[in-house]
Amino acid sequence: MGYSNIEKLLRQKAELDARIQQTKNRNMTAERKRETRRRILAGEYAMKMFDGDLKKLGIELLNAGILEPRDFALFGVTENVNYADTDSMAAV
Repeated sequence: MGYSNIEKLLRQKAELDARIQQTKNRNMTAERKRETRRRILAGEYAMKMFDGDLKKLGIELLNAGILEPRDFALFGVTENVNYADTDSMAAV
């Protein structure tokens, strides 16, 4: 009798562990969605700060150390860009 009780408890424990993991996964997914939304809104704000001028935004991102060479084309930026082409956002 004790053995079947242990099996039952182990089964319940496994079910609870699975439910805990599912809840953790749901929470992580929800947080990733919130983080993605924050990034989209921050990007939209940055675009408005530069009146949609992607090159100026790209230069600022480059100056801030955020823009990587693989992303230069997205903003029309080259390695030899003149950093004086834009006002620094730090002054905003």
